[in-house]
Amino acid sequence: MLTTRPCTATCVIDGMPVILTFYPDNGVLRIADPSGVCIRETRWHASWRALLDEFRSYTERAEVEKQHVDELVDRPGECPGHSMPIAAIA
Repeated sequence: MLTTRPCTATCVIDGMPVILTFYPDNGVLRIADPSGVCIRETRWHASWRALLDEFRSYTERAEVEKQHVDELVDRPGECPGHSMPIAAIA
C-alpha cells in the first residue's frame, strides 16, 4: 500500500498562527494550534494548491470584511467576493 506524505503549512488566521495539515490520499484537513493540538478536522476534496489559494484569498477578504475562520469552514460556498462556490470543504 502506498502511503502519501501530508502537506503542511503554517499561516495566521484571526491573528493566531495555525498549522494546516492536508492528507491528499484521503482528503483529511487538520487545523492545529502551534503546539500541535487539533482545533478543527474536516475534509477537503480538492488539491493542496487549491487549499492554499483558498486560505490566501480568505486572508485577503478577512482583512477587508473581518471574517472568521469558522465562516470559511462552516459555510462553504457562501463567502462573499468568491467567484466560484467552495464545494470542496465538507
